[in-house]
Amino acid sequence: MPCTTLPILIVDGEAIQGSANIIDWAENQSDDPEKSLIPSTDLDKCLEVEKHLDEVAGVHARRFYYSEALMDSPAEVRQIFARDLTFFNKMALRGSWSMVRKLMIQEMDLGKEQREDSKKIIERELEWLDDMLSDGREFLIGGKFSRADLTAASLLAVIAKPKKHPVYNDIPLPPKMKADMETWQERPAIKWVNRIYSQYR
Repeated sequence: MPCTTLPILIVDGEAIQGSANIIDWAENQSDDPEKSLIPSTDLDKCLEVEKHLDEVAGVHARRFYYSEALMDSPAEVRQIFARDLTFFNKMALRGSWSMVRKLMIQEMDLGKEQREDSKKIIERELEWLDDMLSDGREFLIGGKFSRADLTAASLLAVIAKPKKHPVYNDIPLPPKMKADMETWQERPAIKWVNRIYSQYR
């Protein structure tokens, strides 16, 4: 089975693709209800929110970042991809980078217009989350940390840059993206992502 959807978890030679499928796999490995990410109520709503975030916020957060970073600073993106690779894999990435970059631009539909389009969609997503959190709730769905919270925090981490994130907190941001993100930092949704990371990472 080709590994085409991120994130990917490799277990015993099998590739489990996509955050929802990875969460499903993890749920099946444990019989401890205290560790479950499934809410005791509103499961359908939880899965609906998770699916929406995966298909909208996740897609456009990535396109927003790569439309500037991969177009204007491809060498910096390559360095990020090369982290933790062996010397030989780094050399292979260097040799194939122009092709990798070209394929990513095509497959992710990257460009200046696409960046602005994704920025508008992200702002709508943040407004949606701001509204959801406006009643003071601690979690998106139910009274405990759920797969909806995990999905939201992980997909929006590239925008929130939480201090405990192992990658996003260290990578240099493209200048336009950095300026946009600074205007979002006081939004309830971004503050919520940072809190979730500080408490549950």
